[in-house]
Amino acid sequence: MPNPIRKGGAHIFRMKLVRLKSLESIPETEYMPSDLENNAVVGILTCMCDAFKISKAVSFDAGGFGQDNWLVDCRTDLCTVIEQVPDILDKTRAGIYAFELDFFEQGTERLLLFEEEDNLVKITCSSRTDWVPDPTFVYMEKAAVSKMFEDIYCDFLDCSSVICGRLVNHALLQEWKK
Repeated sequence: MPNPIRKGGAHIFRMKLVRLKSLESIPETEYMPSDLENNAVVGILTCMCDAFKISKAVSFDAGGFGQDNWLVDCRTDLCTVIEQVPDILDKTRAGIYAFELDFFEQGTERLLLFEEEDNLVKITCSSRTDWVPDPTFVYMEKAAVSKMFEDIYCDFLDCSSVICGRLVNHALLQEWKK
């Protein structure tokens, strides 16, 4: 097997929330619409990601597969990704590293396929746009994959508790938080 793990740069996959301001310095965003998109979890997550955008305190960062900085944002891309994270965490916590992460929003349109291979996790990126990933796959340690998903989940909830506490404690979100 060729050297599958490349540290840094655009070849390894990364995804995280970046705090642009101290959370303590940000007042709670008063963002509680009356219609939460049919009272669904997705509607609450959308409102939370809107609050992140309004606060200008948090940004969503992703990159890899030959493009160091993907054009992602909190409002659309983070919302679609964070919705998938609890199910992914259920798998990684059970030692299962076979799942997909879909960046399906217009503009990004990338599907990441995670598969266990030789005690590592192979991540294959496919694009639904003209952009071509190079390389098309990378390998990461299982612990690094687990940490990336645990970190984004915990950071999302931590930031939400400060920026939009009423939303993070919404009854409909309790099942999603598991």
